[in-house]
Parts: sequence; C-alpha cells; structure tokens
Amino acid sequence: MLVAGPNLSLDRTIGIDRFDAGHIHRTGPVDARIGGGGANAARVVRELTGAANLISFVPDQNADAATRALADQGIALGRVPCRGEMRVATIVREGRGRMSVLNEPGPAVEAREWEAFERLTDERLPRGELLLCSGSLPPGAPFDGYARLARQARHSGSRCVIDVSGRALAATVEGREGLGVPNLAEAAALLHGPRAEVVHASDDAPDRAQEAANELLRAGAPCAVVTSGASGAAFAEQGPHGRRGWIAAPRVDAINPIGAGDAFAAGLGLRLEGGDSLDNAVSFAVAVAAAHVSSPPGELSADRVVDLAGRKPHVTTPAATDHSK
Repeated sequence: MLVAGPNLSLDRTIGIDRFDAGHIHRTGPVDARIGGGGANAARVVRELTGAANLISFVPDQNADAATRALADQGIALGRVPCRGEMRVATIVREGRGRMSVLNEPGPAVEAREWEAFERLTDERLPRGELLLCSGSLPPGAPFDGYARLARQARHSGSRCVIDVSGRALAATVEGREGLGVPNLAEAAALLHGPRAEVVHASDDAPDRAQEAANELLRAGAPCAVVTSGASGAAFAEQGPHGRRGWIAAPRVDAINPIGAGDAFAAGLGLRLEGGDSLDNAVSFAVAVAAAHVSSPPGELSADRVVDLAGRKPHVTTPAATDHSK
C-alpha cells in the first residue's frame, strides 16, 4: 500500500498538569516527531507490516532531517521538494487526559509542484495496489487534489481510500472517486453545514453515522465509511450487493488518541488491498484504531490488534434491507 500524505508536520507533544488560557505554564518533557495524517498512517502500516512507503512534499529547510527521521522508523519517503519550512503541530496533553491541538497550515506549494506530486505518486503506485490519501492538503494544492489522485489510481487499476475533510472531501464525493473515510463531525459538516452538532459518544451515534454514510452515497460517493470516535464506524457501498452496517468498537482505555483516525484509515486500506470485503475491512480498522489509542506511541502490535478484533460485536445489514434511499 502506498500512502500519499502531502502535508508533513513536526508534531510537538507537550505534557502539562492543566492548561489555562491566558496564563504562563511550565511544561513537562516534550516529545517531537514527524507527523501529519500521511506520516501517522504510514507509521501504522510499518508497525503492522514491517515497512511503509510515503509520498510527501518536503520543504527544503527540512529535507534531510525528515527523510532520516522517517527512515529510522522504517518508512521510505518519496520526496517532492517545495520551498519553506515544515509546519509545526503543537499538541497540549493535560494530566487529566484532555488534549488540545494547534495545527499550522504548512508551506504553500505551486501548481508545478503539485503536478510533480501526482507524477511521483503514479510512478510509485504498482498496478492493483491500494493508494491511501491521508491528511490535509497544503496551501496552494488544488482543492480536488485527492480526487485527481483517486482518478489517476483508478485508471491504473488501483483502489483509493481518502481520509480528508472539508472542501477536499466534497470534491471526492462530487467526483465519485475513491472511498471517503470522514468522521461523523466531518461528514455532518459536509452534508448539513459547519454548524452541525455532533456528539460522537451519544447513544444514537450508530444511527447518525449510518445515515451519514447513506447520505454520502446519495451525494455520489461509490462507498463511504463514517467513524464515530470510540463508538465505532458505519459503512455503506453502492450496488445491488453492496453492504451497509455498523461495527462497534471494543472498549479500551485511551492513552494515545492522536492519530486514531489515521490508524483507522491505514487498517482499512491494508485489508481492502488484501481483498477483504468492506465490512470485514472496517471491522479490522476499528480494531486497529482501538489498539492504537490504547498503546503507547510507537508500540502498536499486530497481536494487540488481533486480540481486540476478537472482542468487538460485528453487525452488518445488507443494502437490500436499507430503506433510507
């Protein structure tokens, strides 16, 4: 599986007892690592399979350091040069578990640089392998950049999973390209506007996620998966034999929630590339996400995933019985 993650970041996780806006704080140790949706997903692929391939823009001021850091983690980086400096994501982790994230936009890329990104992705994606597009698009990238990559992959005989939000997600749905993996808040914002209220842990999360997946299909998506935090994920796919349903997540103690959605997308892509049906792939992805959030950073294990995959309830509803269309 090839991961296209164009917007790398330097993730700085800061430990603090309690964050109070407007005050000076003294922090605990700071953990710094290369992040962004693509790098996070590639890291999960490496942890589960032993190796991973990532395509990304790498600003000239950080090129060698980023390549070395990812190589040390078993991630082969296909670099597309751009000007500027890598963005920083500041993650504030409080003692009681609450986390706040400040994401910078990243360096701007030019049209010719995006075209180089598309060419390198096409060159590195073997026919029949899955492409995972993960993370935000950098400033200057076309809003339909992931839809273009998905179309390119389809023309070369490959599938594409797309984990993005906002206008980029809308472009993939309207273009009928790839398998979108928004969370419930992202899907609600696309379908009902940015003020749509979502509570991931509410009792009706399965119904709301399922309806959101169904609505994405009605909007043009060939298939969709909508995640709902620790509750689980709903899925839906077009066609007379397409399946729709909900996979409940196993209960775990969350100690590492950053990147849970990236872990989910990575697990989903791995199983789809292996030939699994959508419902089985979602079931595995839910277990991967649960294993990720309940494991220390960098310590996700395949054994942990297998253990959690055996615990969760699995509910599937054939499309033929769905009357929401």
